[in-house]
Amino acid sequence: MERFFQDTKNVLLLAIILMCAFLLIIGEFMFITGNATSGSTPSNVSISKYFAISFGSSLFGGIQFGTVSFLPATNINATHNNDSNTYSEGTTYTIDVSSDSNSEVDFCIRADVGLTSLAADVIGLGNETYEAYNITNSTHPDLALETSMTTSYVKAFTGIVVGNSSYWRFWLDIPASQPSGTYNNTVSFEGVVTGNSC
Repeated sequence: MERFFQDTKNVLLLAIILMCAFLLIIGEFMFITGNATSGSTPSNVSISKYFAISFGSSLFGGIQFGTVSFLPATNINATHNNDSNTYSEGTTYTIDVSSDSNSEVDFCIRADVGLTSLAADVIGLGNETYEAYNITNSTHPDLALETSMTTSYVKAFTGIVVGNSSYWRFWLDIPASQPSGTYNNTVSFEGVVTGNSC
């Protein structure tokens, strides 16, 4: 009888050990993991180059050379080339790059035709000149660096940074034989991301 209890005890102990092993195996593979897992995935974004530009009030109002009484006339200043109350006699012709832009801007310029009267008389484009710079004072933009207008867009100034302005001056030469009249044309400006062509 004692042997029977000993054998039963051994069988019961073996059954408990087998049951524990079975529960450990099942818990490991089926129900309870207890392990940490990790993974990774790529993340990306593309941000487009963006800028906004606006004319200052003087440029928005047009480029005026006033009334000329005596010919020939050389290097006639546009009316806002030397505004004495602003920028130490600097120009108030500006194109501004908005502070919410994210790219530097190059500016291009062109005229549609030479200054033309109602009688179809023309002051040639070589006589209408400009210069642009990133600051303004009594000497900048500089007459010595003037460039003649063309009918195709050309780069006039490069690399205006976000939140800053380009400053412009305009001049006009009128030959002695030019007929009287009121002359007009349209000057256009284009902003492009720095490094891009007009």
